[in-house]
Amino acid sequence: MDITQTILLAIIIVLAIFLVALGFQVFFVLKDLRKTLTRMNMLFDDANSLITQVKKPVESAGNFVSALTAGAGIAHLLKRGAKGSKGAKNE
Repeated sequence: MDITQTILLAIIIVLAIFLVALGFQVFFVLKDLRKTLTRMNMLFDDANSLITQVKKPVESAGNFVSALTAGAGIAHLLKRGAKGSKGAKNE
């Protein structure tokens, strides 16, 4: 073996070692990423349930206000209609 082949063999061995080490690092990074994504998924599920619990009373209050507004409008129309019918009877 001459010097060029020895240097090439040494470089190939060093690069192979680096690639194996890099492969292990990528494996551990992906494993940690999976754990992080699982935790984030649980966090989003908890946030979704919390938002759902908060949304129900707010929707109920909105429906109540809408019903009050509609009732007030109907009462106003009935009151105006009653005044109009009394005026027609007096003529």
